[in-house]
Amino acid sequence: MLLERIVGDKLTHVLETSKWFNPSQSGFRRWRGTIDNVLKLEAAIPEAFVRKKHLVLIFFDMEKAYDPTYRYGILKDLFDIGLKRNFTLFIKNFLHKRVFQIRIGNMLSDYFDQQEGVPQGSVLSALLFIIKINGIVSKLPAFVNSSPFVDDIKIHYAGEDMSFIQRQLQTAVNSMKDWVRKMDFFSRHKKQPACIFVEGEDYIQTQNSS
Repeated sequence: MLLERIVGDKLTHVLETSKWFNPSQSGFRRWRGTIDNVLKLEAAIPEAFVRKKHLVLIFFDMEKAYDPTYRYGILKDLFDIGLKRNFTLFIKNFLHKRVFQIRIGNMLSDYFDQQEGVPQGSVLSALLFIIKINGIVSKLPAFVNSSPFVDDIKIHYAGEDMSFIQRQLQTAVNSMKDWVRKMDFFSRHKKQPACIFVEGEDYIQTQNSS
């Protein structure tokens, strides 16, 4: 555990100093956290109202996101970042030869090989997952704002015409789906909650977005 924490600190330092993280990513970064995403939204809503616009917000949560993460993709990303030899060999050994069991009551199953994904509970897992998912919001149209926190992602767009807002956000959602498929993420899609902040009203409309 201590060695994994040391490696994680070193990796974080490299990613931060090289400005490799997407600027909007707030998950597991030094001096960043969920409050950054809250403040960003808190500023966007009144700004939209001042400009006489509506703001539509969509939340995404990748279900069981760590389990299907493509290991080879993580290693390739590390190589592209410039981390090679002993460092990538350590990460490769960390990811491979993982087994798990299923417990039902007092009964344990046989061991199963974990072919893909990052191990649950490790201090390195969240960082490696962020490396793999880092590019998802870079594929969004420039007019759509995003606030990712590891596997939880929020996008929003403000405009005057609700049907136009819907089309713009649908374009963004389609871009995210295409990226997920190309990056070999196994995506389990559910209905995603959407919040509609209506200019001139003192309430928030909520609905589901597929």
